[in-house]
Amino acid sequence: MLVTAQSVFAQAPPDATTVPFDLRTMRPVLEVFINGDGPFKFVLDTGASSTMVSWDLAERLKLPRNGVAMVGAPNSTALSRTPLHRIMELRVGDLKFFGVSAAAIMDKNFTKALNADGIVSAQDFRGYLVTLDYRQRQLVIEPGRLPVADGKQVFDSPLRANVPGIELDVMGEKTYFHLDTGSPFHIALPGRMVTETAKFSRQPTMGGTAATIAGQFLVYYAQLAGDIMIGKYKEEKPTVQIMDKMPYGNLGYRFFRDYKVTFDYSAMRVKLVHWKDTSGPD
Repeated sequence: MLVTAQSVFAQAPPDATTVPFDLRTMRPVLEVFINGDGPFKFVLDTGASSTMVSWDLAERLKLPRNGVAMVGAPNSTALSRTPLHRIMELRVGDLKFFGVSAAAIMDKNFTKALNADGIVSAQDFRGYLVTLDYRQRQLVIEPGRLPVADGKQVFDSPLRANVPGIELDVMGEKTYFHLDTGSPFHIALPGRMVTETAKFSRQPTMGGTAATIAGQFLVYYAQLAGDIMIGKYKEEKPTVQIMDKMPYGNLGYRFFRDYKVTFDYSAMRVKLVHWKDTSGPD
């Protein structure tokens, strides 16, 4: 999910904070407090470049208007205008953001499908290390920086369509993937690959539709004839999704549940540690 408006915020920095999240919708849902009210359910979305709030909640809390945002998605050139609201204080765990500009979610069907009151953009945590641990169902926010990328576990994570991602080796071809906690997918390939039939042991078959805030798109399923290398890790002939018209790949819920993922938005790097390399419980 992409929102072209950027949040304006200041942070009251703790040494570290740990925040539990719920994964029943296959998205990490946090409890947040807005201007002292709450808790409210917000999805932590690494695929959103701005925090968003449902129209209903913005009206209920009487959040002041703060301009207009242009909202879109990586698979669409269409942009729609939506109101911006000012949140004086947004609290996540022990971390507080001040003066956050939040785009309104006007589509009530999308809000219903989201099953939450809004979205917290992980990019708002710039200046901190942000670790998502799906096995422990917790978010850890702490000071620090990731080391220089080694291509094994630490990767450069440039923004494309204003969303962070990494390059993976797909059967010898470098392919860029968004890291997207708002997505239910495992490893989803860009739409152009649906015609590259030599890459698959079985022909891609259509598996339905998926939706972003910008609309719906077709999803295909197939099994790769070869492997995907994720630094030091290998996905052997995985079953993948292919997203029609999407220019980039997508790593979603089923990917994150196998890795502990740490984002460093200041250095634009990410660290991936497979759960088998950690000492926590399964």
